[in-house]
Amino acid sequence: MQQLHFEHILLDTGWAEGMTLEIDPSGYILSIERTMNKETGETITGATIPGMPNLHSHAFQRAMAGLAEKRASPTDSFWSWRKVMYGFLDMLEPEDITAITAQLYKELLRGGYTGVAEFHYLHHSRSGQPYGDKSLMSQAVIEGAKEAGMPITLLPVFYAHAGFGGLPPEPGQQRFINKPDRYQELFCALQCIEKQNPGLTLGIAPHSLRAATKDEIDELLKLSPESPFHIHIAEQQKEIEDCIASYGKRPVEWLYENFNVDDRWCLVHATHITDAEITQIAKSRAVVGLCPLTEANLGDGIFPAKRFISEEGSFGVGSDSNICLNAARELESLEYGQRLLHQERNVLTSKTLPNVGRFLYEKSMSGGARALGQPISGLQVGARADFIVLNLQHPDFYGRARENFLDILLFSAAADFKTDVYIAGEKIVKQGQHKREEEITRTYKARMSKLLASL
Repeated sequence: MQQLHFEHILLDTGWAEGMTLEIDPSGYILSIERTMNKETGETITGATIPGMPNLHSHAFQRAMAGLAEKRASPTDSFWSWRKVMYGFLDMLEPEDITAITAQLYKELLRGGYTGVAEFHYLHHSRSGQPYGDKSLMSQAVIEGAKEAGMPITLLPVFYAHAGFGGLPPEPGQQRFINKPDRYQELFCALQCIEKQNPGLTLGIAPHSLRAATKDEIDELLKLSPESPFHIHIAEQQKEIEDCIASYGKRPVEWLYENFNVDDRWCLVHATHITDAEITQIAKSRAVVGLCPLTEANLGDGIFPAKRFISEEGSFGVGSDSNICLNAARELESLEYGQRLLHQERNVLTSKTLPNVGRFLYEKSMSGGARALGQPISGLQVGARADFIVLNLQHPDFYGRARENFLDILLFSAAADFKTDVYIAGEKIVKQGQHKREEEITRTYKARMSKLLASL
């Protein structure tokens, strides 16, 4: 057994000092007790907080950051950005995916994320034909996660159509497309891999209501009745308009009329929803997956978080297109969007958690853990020992009370608070550097040099 002693630690019961965690050989917390003896084990100074789950990532998009920031038309939007993205992914081979994923997850660990839900829809070869091993691209992602030491919830994405009502796919989507029987073969292959990989959790993800029909989603729900189930929804105004034109209903409205949406569901973005839909989502205990910086980058809009939180809705955050790899910056952006929208300060809080930093961090951690289906909701007995150590020697912490530490993390300009990151009790990041920093970066640079030379 491993014993770790903590100077300051944020437990599910609040801040504490002088505590000892006993961790079993598989990296799970066996006990939390006040420290009586420091003769054995490691003492961790600074302020320790739980790691943050990242509930929505498209790993390959990390490598195209900055390549779509040129106005392409008078009405540049998500849909014009998507054309650039399709062109970029058309070049990627499995080796590229592994290198990009490892680089991204290494950076996400340094940014405070300790688990990722990977919404993975790049399945086939560049010709659009399946590989001989249909799970090859998924295995490339899994290998990248393993290299970085990042626990992953892999969400192989079902994508069959270009629009509502079963429209045939577009040429740029050929690497995504599966029929239900082929997707089932992929999922079954991944279930076998999951059994051999303790760092892998498997979930299911119909891409969106425009990419999968009702019958197809019904079949997906039967594949694994308790697995995490994620879907993009109500991200863009055009999506709302197209759904009404095809189904006579708004996306969330139609979803709840046709499926039993419950706490295994993660509704990604849900940017454009009505008050009635907010109430439906909150009551169903589905988690809303918010990606504020990507949503801002794509011009999606601002999620009605103030109203959603007033109805005790569950949410978490994700890095999505991976233009920012820092959990604190996503949470900061979430709050600042609401301040701009409502022209108020300190919007996202509660009576029991009046500090914005503490409220956003704990609620995002809880919702994210549920969306990932991993045992990572805070530092408590039975949870995986994933945590981050904040450097209290940083000037921004001088003279501050512990109750303000998370506010400082989210709303201070300094970026070097985090020193060490632990996964399952193992130190993966030491003094801001990943244990495989140089090796992973070297491989990534080599792959990118070849890849971008062809642009």
